[in-house]
Amino acid sequence: MSLTKDYPNTNWATATETTIVPRILYPFKGFGSEAGIIYERDYMQARANYNPMALDTADATYTSAYLFQETVPEEAGPSLIAFTRRFGTVPSAFTEYSWDLNTFLGYYEDEASGTTAYRPQSTVVAPLLRYKTFAQNASGVFALTGNRLVVTKSFTDATEVNYVDSNTVPSLTTYQGYITASTEIQVVENTIERAYGFGNIWMQTQVKTVAQ
Repeated sequence: MSLTKDYPNTNWATATETTIVPRILYPFKGFGSEAGIIYERDYMQARANYNPMALDTADATYTSAYLFQETVPEEAGPSLIAFTRRFGTVPSAFTEYSWDLNTFLGYYEDEASGTTAYRPQSTVVAPLLRYKTFAQNASGVFALTGNRLVVTKSFTDATEVNYVDSNTVPSLTTYQGYITASTEIQVVENTIERAYGFGNIWMQTQVKTVAQ
């Protein structure tokens, strides 16, 4: 009587998916966005034939999703290993809204300038807008979407100050114009991080608030 072997290919030489359909995750749903999608697939393979898949390989079915992580193989029986491959889409941009403490600039203008204006810096709870943009890039080097508002004395070596007057860049008049026009100003430097914690899909976050 012949034996019928239950492995799906020659001695499990090829990575074989053990999930019937991939698990589908929406990691940014907590921020109100379904822009990014993760597809998780489980595999088994003979230990001797294992080679990790190259990062950024497209998923066979969801071709707009790319491999960003392959887990460390675990023992799954005699000569077999099990591992998971995670593929992620490059999310479209979205904005996260929150309220938090923010410090706004003071005013200082003495009588010698012909105008008197003064207010101290103020720290208040303000609406913050976190603009999140994404890119697939193996180097992790990107052009920034913006820069923090830095106030400097126009007649010095660009020393940063925490107030505006007629001799700063931007000037008091310019900054008051921002307030009148409800202009958004960037309050911290941009951050760049891996969107899914691993791989070459990156997320850049720019934080702004309306000038006060």
